[in-house]
Amino acid sequence: MAVWVIRAGRMGENEEFALNSGVYSIGFSQERGVADFSDYESLRDYIHEQGDDWSLQQAASQASQLWHFANDMQVGEMIVLPRRQPRVIAVGTIAGDYSYDPDKSQAPLPHTRKVEWLVEDVPRENFDEDLKRSFGSHRTISQIRKDNAEARIRQVINAYLGDEQMVEPIPLVSSSEDLDDEAVDVNLEETINDRILERIRERFREHRLEYLVARILEAEGYTVLETKPGPDSGVDIVAGSGELGFGQPRLCVQVKSGQSPIGVADYRGLQGSVQTFGADHGLLVSLSGFTQPVHTANRQSFFVIRLWGPEELVEKLLDTYDDLPLDIRTDIPLQDRRVLVESED
Repeated sequence: MAVWVIRAGRMGENEEFALNSGVYSIGFSQERGVADFSDYESLRDYIHEQGDDWSLQQAASQASQLWHFANDMQVGEMIVLPRRQPRVIAVGTIAGDYSYDPDKSQAPLPHTRKVEWLVEDVPRENFDEDLKRSFGSHRTISQIRKDNAEARIRQVINAYLGDEQMVEPIPLVSSSEDLDDEAVDVNLEETINDRILERIRERFREHRLEYLVARILEAEGYTVLETKPGPDSGVDIVAGSGELGFGQPRLCVQVKSGQSPIGVADYRGLQGSVQTFGADHGLLVSLSGFTQPVHTANRQSFFVIRLWGPEELVEKLLDTYDDLPLDIRTDIPLQDRRVLVESED
């Protein structure tokens, strides 16, 4: 089945309505429903005539998306909604046929489809890089044309929800490194951050990731002690504020570089370590994000535990980049602290 990426307003202004009501709506042609038109070309020409100084190309883009929405998106197919705030992903299935509501009595915009949401808050970093690039489309409606997209997205949902009956990993066979034809308009900042994250995953694995986190904490003013490899009571780094590390806050840090989201058992382990070490707070760092039970548990421990997923790690790296050691800046060379310098190696 096809997988569709949708947007709920330029600034995400219609996201909450879509999530709370189970009705997703879009605009474009406000005065007539798609059923009034016999084919895509007549819809395109109508939108072109109604637009103020719109080019035929602009009208064609809007008509194409509206035609997909009404005729090509089938009941039962998966839809993905990249949310603006917070920057997480909602995933659902199409639950009803296209409907035109000219009075907008059922939704903010006249063209509607019913949606059954499967999950509303999966961290963006939990998905594969090629899927995230597809999620970055600025179009209102676009289709993901990546190998095994639906199965891979469902696997992420299962892992995030802590489903014990997870399927076997799906091999990624990339058909193309290019963006989808329907997703050429991408979010540049997200693309840049994704490339930085790829480099972190390439160059900073296992204990070297602990090294990176320790240097970021030092750049933020902490004195750190890295534990030796091996059993460490769930603690990879201890850190204290000030030159000698005797100040507060005092941190216990656990760093995970695996390929699966961190579950609640590791989270509970860090909570225990905070008490064992007499620390004030815990910091849990994961390159693969966290399961939903971890996010749920963390709401009750907001003042004790902090979570750094991939996006938070990249943000901290950018904030402290100028104060990081030369070897880290050599492995992650940035221009103007925003663009990853590509090289042949």
